[in-house]
Amino acid sequence: MSVPVFYDCEASSIGGLPIEIGWADPATDEIRAEGHLVKPPSHWNMRKVWDPDAQKLHGIARADLDRDGRPCFLVARRMNETLAGRELFSDAPGDDERWLRIVFEEAGCDPAFTVRRMHADELIGNLAVNRGWTPAAYEIIKEETTRRAPRTHRAADDALHLALLWRLVSRGP
Repeated sequence: MSVPVFYDCEASSIGGLPIEIGWADPATDEIRAEGHLVKPPSHWNMRKVWDPDAQKLHGIARADLDRDGRPCFLVARRMNETLAGRELFSDAPGDDERWLRIVFEEAGCDPAFTVRRMHADELIGNLAVNRGWTPAAYEIIKEETTRRAPRTHRAADDALHLALLWRLVSRGP
């Protein structure tokens, strides 16, 4: 398998619409992470699906999307330019794949990459076993990853966390 890319989506609510997409690529010397706020198209009823509790978690306000968001076609184009031919993994594959699909459908194009349904934690856990990590050592490296790249409920940061964990585990104990 080639080096995976890790991605994450933030949404207006659990059953809502995508508001941010980020990814991290551990294939280069320095992990490249990128994230984009999604500007909702005028026909998306954000008021209906906006959850103030979700906003407290990710810290993205509705006004941020209007001011700093990128249209779906630009987000999809950037992903295709950057990730063509790669395999993407998420720590919430069902929800994240659905939100990604919404962006690409709105953009009117297909992904140039493959979205895997395997949970990122399963992928990294299997790698840890194959590389000879003991359960205790694996827990320590997960704590180190959290210290170096904490999960913040922002798409690029959370993808970076997974990419760093994959990189550290892939090097072996």
